[in-house]
Amino acid sequence: MKTLLAMALAGPVGGMLVLAAPGAAQAQAALGPEGRVYAVETREGRYTAQFRRGGAYQDSRPRSGFWQFDGRTLCVLFQAASRTEPEYEICKPYRELAVGESYETLAWNADGSPARITRVE
Repeated sequence: MKTLLAMALAGPVGGMLVLAAPGAAQAQAALGPEGRVYAVETREGRYTAQFRRGGAYQDSRPRSGFWQFDGRTLCVLFQAASRTEPEYEICKPYRELAVGESYETLAWNADGSPARITRVE
């Protein structure tokens, strides 16, 4: 490690970028879903879910709430949409997806029904 650091400090700026890249990648991964948009397909229909900066959640049903990510687990508190659709929270292990990738889960809906999650942004 000392040799790598010495080479970076003595060498051109490009060497320093190689050392900075892992930290930048780790910082991006630590954001979790922040700034991302997902298409969600359930037996009730399809909608898009947006995880905005600062912890705000909004989807196209329309439903809003708040999200929190601790580096491993994503928790979303969905605000009550009506008296028949009360407030609820889901917490699940976060799964990193590239744009266009998808997976199926039973942890997205309050009733544990299946959902297909696809990252669109």
